[in-house]
Amino acid sequence: MKSTLITSLAALSALALGGCQVVMVEDSPGPRTSYYDGDFEYAGHKGAVYTIVSGNPFGGSQETFSKLVRATMKNQARAGRPISFVGRQDGTTYKPYKVVVGFNPDNRDGDDLCKSAEYPQIKSNTTKVVMAFCFGDSLKSSSTGWVDGLKGVNDSNFTKLVKETTNAMIPSQDGHDIGEGGNIAN
Repeated sequence: MKSTLITSLAALSALALGGCQVVMVEDSPGPRTSYYDGDFEYAGHKGAVYTIVSGNPFGGSQETFSKLVRATMKNQARAGRPISFVGRQDGTTYKPYKVVVGFNPDNRDGDDLCKSAEYPQIKSNTTKVVMAFCFGDSLKSSSTGWVDGLKGVNDSNFTKLVKETTNAMIPSQDGHDIGEGGNIAN
C-alpha cells in the first residue's frame, strides 16, 4: 500500500513539473519471499557481485557502456559495506549470485532478466532500466527506473537513474520482518 501511494504521489509530482526531466524509481512490490536480510551482503562478501548489463539506449560500444554502468552502481546498493559490480566471475564474486541490468527491455521484469539477459531492446524517448538481484535463475529482488529525454551518459539524470535504481534494488527489509502493527512488511 505504501509503495503504491508513494509511486502515485511521485507520478503526480512528475506531471505537475511538466516538461522537466524527473527520474522515477520503483522497487518490486513486497513481500519478497525469496529475499532475506543479508542476502546482498553475503553475495558481495568477497568485495563484488557479478553484473551483466544488457542494452544500450545511446548506441556505441556495449563494453564501454557496461563498464560505465557498473562503475556508477559501485557502493550504491544498501549493503553496509563497499561492493563493486564487475563484468566477470572471479575471486571477488560469489556464485551463483548475480545482478542483471536491462536497459529498455520492453515488458521484461526482474524475473525474466534472471532467466535470460537476452531481449529485443525497444527504442523510446523514455530510458527505462530494470535491475534484478538473482540467485542463479531465481529472482531475489528487483527495481525499475525511468526518465524521459536523456541525451546520453553525460546527462546528470542518467547517473541519477542508475544510482537510484541500484539503491532501490536491495530492499530495506525482507518479507519476514515484522512491520508496524505486527503485520509483515507494513
